[in-house]
Amino acid sequence: MTPSLFAILLEEDVPVDPRKYGAIVAPALGLTALEAKLAVRKGRGIFLERIAEDHARRIAAELEKDGIRARLVPAAEVPALPAPRKATSLEHGEDALAVRSAGGEGTEHLPWDAIVAASCGVVAQPEYRELFKHVPFGMMPPIHKLAGGEREVVRENLILKMSSPPPGELRRRKPDSIFEETEGKYGSKVKVYLDLVTGDLSTWLRIPMDEIAYLYMENGVRMGGPWGFQLLVNDCREKAPASLTGMTLKLLDAGDIKELVFPQVEEFTRYTAWNAIRRILWPNADSSSPSPGPPESPTGGGSSSASPEPEPGSTSS
Repeated sequence: MTPSLFAILLEEDVPVDPRKYGAIVAPALGLTALEAKLAVRKGRGIFLERIAEDHARRIAAELEKDGIRARLVPAAEVPALPAPRKATSLEHGEDALAVRSAGGEGTEHLPWDAIVAASCGVVAQPEYRELFKHVPFGMMPPIHKLAGGEREVVRENLILKMSSPPPGELRRRKPDSIFEETEGKYGSKVKVYLDLVTGDLSTWLRIPMDEIAYLYMENGVRMGGPWGFQLLVNDCREKAPASLTGMTLKLLDAGDIKELVFPQVEEFTRYTAWNAIRRILWPNADSSSPSPGPPESPTGGGSSSASPEPEPGSTSS
């Protein structure tokens, strides 16, 4: 009989200490302790996927001890999501967003009330990831020159710093357009995306700010760059306010996005997937309802994809 497999989904997008949980999850993932620590750091809300039930319950119990609310979900019950599909030509509508296909083969209409997750994220370009990490690498001694014990201490501290938010609070002011400011300040160092996922999980659009062409008024001019992007995000906020993710709200209320940047597009993809999945599984996920206990018995050991494979490179360059 195939062993029952589970996913562990966090109820909130909170950091989990990789120093402690690296060793705890390593046996479940079949990884070394160091590899498991890095996996913990990148887990976001979808903490672990497709792990044996005994490991899932053990890890969930540890999370509960640390005050981190999590839910165990049989792998077969985790909704499968489509891969993100790039969209650039869009039109405002009172009831729906019109999306023109890249090949000009037609227009699809996305009702505003069908959107379950509107996820805006700023992703560091690969060559600029160090700029958005909160670790002063230049002040660190070369790890390969350290003795065994010292090397492990440096690694532990490095992983901890990478998983912790930077000191200080975000500058709380609202510029006319945070996206225009981001474009002017960081330019080619980042990519800004808006992901839109429908409640039936049939559609996942990824809209890059630097490629958008948004028609807000009939017979008007298609707006590109941060201006068109801001108009679209404003529409989402007005037409589908419940769909906005926590990160999206933080971005809209931040004066500087540096502390909110995703280091890799895969982490942003995982974050969007987590928001969509939890809102489908638990419609009141954003409320402060108590966390239910793990299921008494598994309902199946089938496989499901909690987060899609990384999207083609054309959406992250």
